[in-house]
Amino acid sequence: MIYNDDFIWLHFPKCAGTKVESLFRKYYSDAPGLIQDVVDPKNDPSASWHDSVATRLNKNPEFTLGDKEIICPIRKLPSWLISRYDFECGRSPELNHNPELLVTGRFLEASGVLNHADVYVQNYFPISLLDKGRVSFLRVENFEADFIELFGKYIDVLIIPKEEFSMRENISKKLFTRRNRSQAYE
Repeated sequence: MIYNDDFIWLHFPKCAGTKVESLFRKYYSDAPGLIQDVVDPKNDPSASWHDSVATRLNKNPEFTLGDKEIICPIRKLPSWLISRYDFECGRSPELNHNPELLVTGRFLEASGVLNHADVYVQNYFPISLLDKGRVSFLRVENFEADFIELFGKYIDVLIIPKEEFSMRENISKKLFTRRNRSQAYE
């Protein structure tokens, strides 16, 4: 999570979060009033950088939502599920990750828990939060333009060199087969 008095950026898993975190660390680490969670499982085993608004409010009563704009990355469902599958297979190759589950929106977490994409959406975007009308989506497929439009209201986005936006980060090894990929998009 990255936030200041104007916005809260939520790190929705597998949606270019590492890229956003990297850009903020590199270009805005000294911005007054900007708070950026440490992204490091060794120093933060609770992975607070993935907190939803509700989780953060429960953890820290001093954290406030107020009138802040909530900016959250999102990506198309097949792409998100495939990325999640590749990520979880890499974290737990000993488990029986079944790619056919993705057709139903389900995937196996590294913990062995069978999860569903809807659980993540409900966690990050509960109706009560959406009803506030302050949620904006940074589409991974439109990353540069959305980043500039959404964050440009609050920070000087022009200090980021254009080529930074085309560099990908934290890419999971592709374990989902080409045949399965084409089926996922049918």
